[in-house]
Amino acid sequence: MPSIAKNMEWWSAANTWSQAGDEWSEWWGTPRAQWTGCLLPRVFPFLRGRILEIAPGHGRWTQFLEAHCDSLIGIDLTPSCVEICTRRFKGNTRLEFKSNDGLTLPMVDEASIDFAFSFDSLVHAESDVVSSYVNELARVLKPGGVAFLHHSNLGAVRRIWWDKAKCRLFRRLYNPGWRASSMSAVKMRKFAECAGMTCVQQEIVPWGTGWPALDC
Repeated sequence: MPSIAKNMEWWSAANTWSQAGDEWSEWWGTPRAQWTGCLLPRVFPFLRGRILEIAPGHGRWTQFLEAHCDSLIGIDLTPSCVEICTRRFKGNTRLEFKSNDGLTLPMVDEASIDFAFSFDSLVHAESDVVSSYVNELARVLKPGGVAFLHHSNLGAVRRIWWDKAKCRLFRRLYNPGWRASSMSAVKMRKFAECAGMTCVQQEIVPWGTGWPALDC
């Protein structure tokens, strides 16, 4: 299970970022190709005003979000990621980056965010973390605000693989992409409902080759 401590350890390591995060868009060719072909068609109606990006890493998606916002705040668990993004986007005074505890958003004002975005990051967050962020989003989003969150669906499909063998090695091998095993699409709908929000659309998507329904 990717705990907050393990996420902090992993994403703080310099060798994790061999290409500043661009390596995770290689299947698309480049981050720009993935943004243009996959993400922008899904989010462009909501790109406006003040944007919150959860876990921007080294700014793989921030570089595209900044063109569509009046202002942007990026919140990351890892201080080194905050430092790198601050340096990378220092020429744009509309952008700011802060570190948090991996659960809450105390530095974001109530009802101040038009659009919240997180892609390729919260797939490593277990259900307790996602639930906490959903509750925080209910606080910080403006009325009519929208969040686009990419998260794990491994909790819905893991039994198919876990039942094939009981050994720890097998379970580790059958967690591709270090997905959070306690998170699922069903849980996200429940979290949103409990927070007083509505889950208006979900897409169950594969990851890589041969891993159907792994993400949402």
